[in-house]
Amino acid sequence: MGKLFWLFKAAIILGLIAVIFGSAGWFAYQLFVKPNQIPPEDALHGQAAAPPDPSLPELEKALALQKQRKLIEARTALEQFMENNPFSSKLKEARTALGIVNADIFFSDIPAPEKIRYVVHSGDALAKIERKLKTTRELLMRCNNLDDPTRLRLGQVLMVNQPDLSVVVDRKAHTLTLVNHGKFFKQYTATSWNVTPPKRGMEKVPVEAKVGEKIAWRDGMRVAFGTKEYAGSERWVDTTVKGYTFYTEGGKKPNFGIGFSPDDMEEISTLLSKNVPVSLQ
Repeated sequence: MGKLFWLFKAAIILGLIAVIFGSAGWFAYQLFVKPNQIPPEDALHGQAAAPPDPSLPELEKALALQKQRKLIEARTALEQFMENNPFSSKLKEARTALGIVNADIFFSDIPAPEKIRYVVHSGDALAKIERKLKTTRELLMRCNNLDDPTRLRLGQVLMVNQPDLSVVVDRKAHTLTLVNHGKFFKQYTATSWNVTPPKRGMEKVPVEAKVGEKIAWRDGMRVAFGTKEYAGSERWVDTTVKGYTFYTEGGKKPNFGIGFSPDDMEEISTLLSKNVPVSLQ
C-alpha cells in the first residue's frame, strides 16, 4: 500500500512538471519563435489569384461590337457567348449587355431581321397600321421617333416590331425578365417590393397570370396615350394577380406592387400590352 502511494505521488509531481514546462514552452514559442518565422507565400500575398476566365476574350469581342454600335453583330455575339459559356463567371455581365443591346435595337429605326419595313400609303394612320401589322401605336411612335400620332408623311418608312412577349417575375431575386419570341430580351431589377404575401406553403409555387390594365398618371390624374401629358407620365401595369402591379418608383403608388426606376418602367409599360402572359416564379 505504501509503495502504491509513493508511485501515485510521483506521477502527480511529474504531471505538474510537464504542465508547467509545457506551458512555458508554448508561451516562449508564441513570443520569440513564431514572430520570426517566414510566412508562406500565400500569407504574404493573400490567396493565390483565381485563374482568368477562359471565356473573357470572347465576351470582350462582343462588348467591343456593342461599343462600336454594331448592334446586330453584338447581339449575335452575346447570344453565342451565353450559349457557349453557361457557367462563365461573366454570364451576368453578358446578360446585362444583351438586354441593353436588345432594347437599343428594338426602340430604334435600326433595320433588323425581325422588323418589318413599312411604307406609309395614302389614308394610313397609326391605328390602321397597328391593326394591320399586329403591333401597337405606342411602339410605332417610340421605335420610329414620332412626336405626333396624327402626323404621318406619304412615303414615310416605318420600322415595325411585332413582339411576342412574356414576363417572368422572380419573387426571390426581385427581378422582372422579358422574353421575346421565346428568347431572353431584357431583365429589370425592382427598386421596391411590396406584394401581397403568398399563402403559407405556396411561396415556391409558380403562379400564371396575364397583363391587365395599363394606366398613366400625371400630377395624380389619369392621362391618355396620345396626349401631351402622356410623355414622361408615371406608369402602372396591372396583372391579373392581386397585389402585383408594376409601377414607376417615386410616383403615384398602389397599395401593393413592384416599383421600377422611371426609365425602366417606361420601357416595361411601352413593351407590354393586355393579355401578355406573366409567370410569378
